[in-house]
Amino acid sequence: MDEKSDILLNAKAIQAIPARTFSESARSAYMREAFFSIGIEQVSSDDIGNVYARIQGGALPPLILSAHLDCVISDPAPLKLEGNCLVGAGIGDNALGLATLLFLAEHYHANPSDLRGDLWLIANVCEEGLGNLKGMYKVVERFGGKVNAYIALEGIGLGTVQQGALGISRFKIEVSTQGGHAWNQFGCPSAIHEIVRLASQLSNLKLPSEPRTSLNIGMINGGDSINTLASHAEMLVEIRSEEFETLKALNGIVNKTVIACNSNEVEVKISKIGTRPSGCLPQNHPLVQKAVKALKETGVRAVLVTSSTDASLPISLGYPATCLGITTGGAAHSKEEFIDLQMIQTGIRQITNLIKQVWET
Repeated sequence: MDEKSDILLNAKAIQAIPARTFSESARSAYMREAFFSIGIEQVSSDDIGNVYARIQGGALPPLILSAHLDCVISDPAPLKLEGNCLVGAGIGDNALGLATLLFLAEHYHANPSDLRGDLWLIANVCEEGLGNLKGMYKVVERFGGKVNAYIALEGIGLGTVQQGALGISRFKIEVSTQGGHAWNQFGCPSAIHEIVRLASQLSNLKLPSEPRTSLNIGMINGGDSINTLASHAEMLVEIRSEEFETLKALNGIVNKTVIACNSNEVEVKISKIGTRPSGCLPQNHPLVQKAVKALKETGVRAVLVTSSTDASLPISLGYPATCLGITTGGAAHSKEEFIDLQMIQTGIRQITNLIKQVWET
């Protein structure tokens, strides 16, 4: 794809707008103005920053197309072109997804007769990290099951069709001690020493490979100075599993491990700070099969996956939903994130193929 195409110009402009989770207002404003500039009259925002654009179609239930506004890293460094790849933090996750939403808005605004039901294009907040799908909860609260389907767009992941929602539990673990001078009170508990020992115990828990399960300690904070026994330390822990019962059991093990670390001199607390729901559509679900067919028509073989995206919430509720990628790429959530420019047109064709089929019975 030409680097100066409209979709890439929008992707670059969006990528340059900082939009860490909970701070997406500037990108929300960009998307709102972009929808208006296309000529869409029904554009609105809700009280948490989701942006909605409606293109009126036929009388059948509406189709929801969404792309999340937030990113993990806001990096002011300019994007780099390396061969057929565009490199830079957030370019695939999810600047390209948002730019594709605008491309589709322009296409279907000019061709509303292709729509057998209304098309809602939604740029939503709080998909990443501790956003915990806050934006999508608002969307699903508004539309519920009275839709044809929910389709989430991600810049990276062409060839995958989300069938399952990956269950996630997130915890904050806090350790408190008396603290003191590192020399004069040496031998007394330090919150940092205690939390490091606890982190080691959690890291050494045996996790099943089937169903695929993970435990990650994402952040550790604490202490006042190099010569002080820390009086407080905390860490953020995330658990994921493809199977709800496995996730539930591991939650119990983590809680038990944490509680066992309490003593007369050490207080350890654990609190849940986020969850993502689990669920799965059957392989023969009409939407799943239509998404597979839409990819096959572009010459790409579909792979059904369990993942964590905006589509996870409606999937967990049993609503028809999936997430599709626009191109191939990699190094997501890093400054070296990249997208393959040559596959973007294939990814867009996949979406338009699916929209042609989505209202068919």
